[in-house]
Amino acid sequence: DEPIFQCHNRVMKILILLLSLFCLNARAQHSISSQTFQINVRPVLSGILQDFNQMIVLFPDFPKEMVELSHDVDSLAQDKEGLLKDCPRLVEKKCLPAIKAIQAKLSTISTTTIKLMANQRMSTDLHLDSLSGMRLIYQFQSVLEEVKGSMDNIAFMIKAQTMPRLETYPLVKQMDELNTLSSLALVEYIPFGYKEEFRHFFFNFVHPIQMQISKQINYEFLNRNIIALNFTINLLNMNLTKRNKKTPEGMGPYLATIHNRWNSILRNYY
Repeated sequence: DEPIFQCHNRVMKILILLLSLFCLNARAQHSISSQTFQINVRPVLSGILQDFNQMIVLFPDFPKEMVELSHDVDSLAQDKEGLLKDCPRLVEKKCLPAIKAIQAKLSTISTTTIKLMANQRMSTDLHLDSLSGMRLIYQFQSVLEEVKGSMDNIAFMIKAQTMPRLETYPLVKQMDELNTLSSLALVEYIPFGYKEEFRHFFFNFVHPIQMQISKQINYEFLNRNIIALNFTINLLNMNLTKRNKKTPEGMGPYLATIHNRWNSILRNYY
């Protein structure tokens, strides 16, 4: 009977959460301006991302270099936008500045990856499957070398004025694969007992924000998704604080700060 009661209690809490979100949707403004986003919202979102990164490294044996790698890969989004803006269909001579910017970023990512691989070790915690994370990092490193090789060849051919017909999309797809692999690896380093909650929060809040925050129309993304993002952040808070799940020491203040930061963003929508 006890498990059934707990399940029923959880369902009721989620229903209450959904009801509160419906009320928020009814009262919220339809949108905020680009200026409001840049001044009032963007810095707070950056703070939430930093709090999240500080929080996950509190898990036993979580590699700190994984956070650095994730940040470096996410920063490729802006360079990828620059490449698509200059060369939306075909890679041409005018793409060279964007290609050089991507090369510099890939070099930084390569250094971080090597450091991560050198410091990796099997976890002594039976609740952490670090082997899955390691496999994804080795796969990431393989794709990274492919992308670096492609960019080096393109830069050489542009300078040598021997540029063949080459589409931009495959290059963008390779960079997207790097992002996917680094994101999957980060989640794999979360202990089993917390993986469900953190996977949902990462892929439905953290990762989308990371991908959109540097874009020119980032405020439109938030306007379209404010209700879904609010549900995700409240669900994490409910799962980790309203249930008898003991989080690692020091994680509670970060959870509270994330929640308070998010509430300050919601004030812009009333």
